[in-house]
Amino acid sequence: MNSSNLTPTIAGDNNAPSGQQRILQAVRDRNGWPRRAREGEKYRRICVLDTETNGLNVSRHQIIELCGAVVAVNEAGRVVAVECVMTGLVDPGQPLSREISELTGLQDADVAGRSICGEQLAALLEHCGGAVAFNSQFDRPFVEKHIGRHVPVKWGCAMADAPWRKCGFEPGPQGFLLNQAGYFMPSAHRAKDDVLALVELLDHVCKDGQSVMAKVLVAMDAPAWRFEASTAAYGFKDDLRDRRYRFAGERTHKVWHKHVRPMEFREEYRWYKQTIGKRPVIVPLPASERYRANETWVPKPPKVSVPDWLK
Repeated sequence: MNSSNLTPTIAGDNNAPSGQQRILQAVRDRNGWPRRAREGEKYRRICVLDTETNGLNVSRHQIIELCGAVVAVNEAGRVVAVECVMTGLVDPGQPLSREISELTGLQDADVAGRSICGEQLAALLEHCGGAVAFNSQFDRPFVEKHIGRHVPVKWGCAMADAPWRKCGFEPGPQGFLLNQAGYFMPSAHRAKDDVLALVELLDHVCKDGQSVMAKVLVAMDAPAWRFEASTAAYGFKDDLRDRRYRFAGERTHKVWHKHVRPMEFREEYRWYKQTIGKRPVIVPLPASERYRANETWVPKPPKVSVPDWLK
């Protein structure tokens, strides 16, 4: 074997073969972004946020740190300003586990006596035309638990609403996607660091000329539905799981369900009818209701009249 084939390629090595090196830039800090959009420029205001929690179960755990950045997004989907970055800590009322401290770098002394006003957080969301987290399925339930009520603002999810493979990415965690976009996070798992990294990722322009933010906002503004498999017999649970349906195990909502977007509707509807032999229960899912905790669903959702062109 030719030992020269085993020579590692080092970023910045001028002798490295073409196409076998990639130089990553650090995510911009707060001062790397304008604080205001240019005068006369049309934009929509989006809250980009991240939560750090003392566990994964929203019924038993809570937020210990939250950061929200209010960003101005122009009509092309580019972030033209970061108007403000607000961050705060919360005392969970119990010691942080060793795993959480290792992950976040937070110690009990850091959060002792700290709090975030739920109504101020609600006002921040209501000030914006939408909220985006990397994994809104995780963050939104914790946010609404902290506020103590539903805030009917539109939510988008960078992980679920962006068609990463079609954009030339291999899907994965935020840091992995950020590397593919040409950036790295100097630090991670503190809410402010994760938010600034997400703003950078959302502003990335894909090969088709659209930013990730533009794609997330298109998905946010488009209709969506929740298919509920309440008409499916128990024996179909493996079929539903393989089809990426999720199980809501709450007392009022013991049902397999799936978030379905317009481009998926026809295929999903046909699969359900062919596999289950019945029609699914279809619930409208406006962006103001997406990614909420299962137990906050309307107990008896209205039936939807499905347009013929979607069937």
